[in-house]
Amino acid sequence: MKLDDTRQTIAETFDRTADTYDAVGVDFFGVFARQLLDDVGPIAGDDVLDIGCGRGAVLFPAAERVGPTGSVLGIDLSPAMVARTERDIADLGLDITVAVMDAQDPVLPGRLFDTILSSCVVFFLPDPIAALRAWHDLLRPGGRIGLTTFCGDDPRWSPVREVFGPYIPPEMIWSMVNPANPMASTENFESALGSAGFTSPSSVIREHEITFADPTHWVDWSWSHGQRLFWELIPPAEQPAVRAEVLSRLAPLRDPDGCVRMKQAVRYTVAHRP
Repeated sequence: MKLDDTRQTIAETFDRTADTYDAVGVDFFGVFARQLLDDVGPIAGDDVLDIGCGRGAVLFPAAERVGPTGSVLGIDLSPAMVARTERDIADLGLDITVAVMDAQDPVLPGRLFDTILSSCVVFFLPDPIAALRAWHDLLRPGGRIGLTTFCGDDPRWSPVREVFGPYIPPEMIWSMVNPANPMASTENFESALGSAGFTSPSSVIREHEITFADPTHWVDWSWSHGQRLFWELIPPAEQPAVRAEVLSRLAPLRDPDGCVRMKQAVRYTVAHRP
């Protein structure tokens, strides 16, 4: 697939998720955002760029940390996501700017930011290393970048993931399992940051427990973010049967209280521009 096609697919997918993204009662992106902000530590007066801001999981708490003497700009490839987040900003009366922009190659002046934050984004990009180089140039000397990436799946959920397997194109599967992929290991990811010009990369892997009220809640949630890409690979006529199969495989995972819980491993990485 051409880069332009990949960008369009991602933008259109997240356009369709904008109204429900991070808004179906699951504390997921917010968990990672809070920890990432603690790790990076933006301070009052910092100028912050949030790349792939979505509905503001990082954006809003970052604005609180930098205060009125700092600034926060959020960018996202999805016009619908940006429009929805603009409405949230207006409703809250906050001084935050968001803009439609490609994370792969943001069109911004160089050396503009003290801090760049990007949570659960870089693995969607057609050329992550090229993107990291572009992000490096946006930081002021001494600036820092903080990123989150997924780094492992809950093995109990393998039967659920297997349902989607027959619909995933071979090239996408290879990209996910390729040991040379920058996301394949902490060593690979920190090496990618080094090749982009960053120094002193440091990563911590943390496991978070994510709770869903019941199997149907997980299915609804999975349509509300990037997982939607995998649902939409399934022909519409087959989706009801796949949904039923997913629900049947989720049923044994229910705890006595009826909830379904998933352990999600997340890599938190901080690096610096010299």
